[in-house]
Amino acid sequence: MKTLLLLVALMFCCCISRLDAVSVNRCRCFRTVIRPVPAEVVKRIEVIPASGSCRRTEILIFRRSGSIVCVDPEAKWFPELLETLQRRNSPLSSTALPPTVSTTDF
Repeated sequence: MKTLLLLVALMFCCCISRLDAVSVNRCRCFRTVIRPVPAEVVKRIEVIPASGSCRRTEILIFRRSGSIVCVDPEAKWFPELLETLQRRNSPLSSTALPPTVSTTDF
């Protein structure tokens, strides 16, 4: 009887902890855009790596209008958008050092 009670209590604790983890944090993107987003409308880009609360990498583009667009991390146009934004925001100088390249696995 004690073993059965202990087993039921253990299962209950596991279920409660699992429900808590699922309900607190979820993926922010339910669908992604296919069309490229023009660089002129981009205010900010946020990359959220995969985690326990969401199994996929999410890329959110915050537009100047206030809307948020989710982008598929595999979108072929996204690296070009990043390059355009980096060129637009980098100061022009003939003595500038080349940028450091850092890679992140998504």
